[in-house]
Amino acid sequence: MDELDLRTEDISTQTPSGASGFLLQKNPELQKLFFTPTENENPQVNEAKIRRIFLQAASQQWYAPQRINFDQEIVLDDESRRIWQKFITIFYTLEKMGLNVIQNMMVKAVRKFKSEEMAFYLSAQTFDEARHVFAIEAYLRKLGAPPKYQWRYHILGQAASVGAYRVENWLFSTLFSENFASAFIRNARQAKIDPVGDELCKYLLVDEGRHLHFLHIVLPDVLDRLSMLGKTYVKGAQYFIMKFSEFIMRSMEAEAAFVGLDRRAMMEEIFEHMEKSYEILGVNRQWLWFPKIYPTRITPTQRIVASH
Repeated sequence: MDELDLRTEDISTQTPSGASGFLLQKNPELQKLFFTPTENENPQVNEAKIRRIFLQAASQQWYAPQRINFDQEIVLDDESRRIWQKFITIFYTLEKMGLNVIQNMMVKAVRKFKSEEMAFYLSAQTFDEARHVFAIEAYLRKLGAPPKYQWRYHILGQAASVGAYRVENWLFSTLFSENFASAFIRNARQAKIDPVGDELCKYLLVDEGRHLHFLHIVLPDVLDRLSMLGKTYVKGAQYFIMKFSEFIMRSMEAEAAFVGLDRRAMMEEIFEHMEKSYEILGVNRQWLWFPKIYPTRITPTQRIVASH
């Protein structure tokens, strides 16, 4: 899944062949058995779609030591290794932050939207996040950098999950974080990250795309029920998160260029996909306040160094 897929309608009903070899899409009785949501009074979200995406999540689980060849040699010059260590440590921090936040917010979301189907799906996504942290930890050790949580970015997790409208704010913040993660992973692969990192990114993208599918399912209902004050609060919190992210990425622009990452192009890609996501929610770009993406500041000398 190299390209971000924003569709939510075509959620697969196929499960991998196991001992029984059943394919649910070819058996109407089994579809009714497994796809019928839990009986629930007045759910606030589309439980039928959430149940389907839970089944998809269950069928797409992967185990890092089996799927990724960590025995491959990583050949990097000293500066490239240092930069990838730095960037992957930040990515590791954000994934671990996401794991901590989703564990804190899952029960609140289930109660808020009166949906036991959200408990099924969010439990699966929690395991996705745990698997990501586990795999990235191993990759960092392979790069020669012991995993270390960067507390300077902890404010992002707090902004996403505290204060008023915390459940709604968390879901909208997750929309940005998943788009950010997907863009970073795709750009890392295009920048010819090492073979181990490339395999890891390939599997991470599958999960990130599914996480976005879930948000595209639930956020229209969340937005419809959000008061004007709640919408204003959420927009303010999202602006802060995007502004902070743009500032941090701008501060690492020269290092990004050295390993083949275009900081400004990546932020533009993130904002473009955010715009597409909001179109799915039925609102245009003007609904959310997008911060300015500042021009590149790389000097001619830095460009020459980066090109080599």
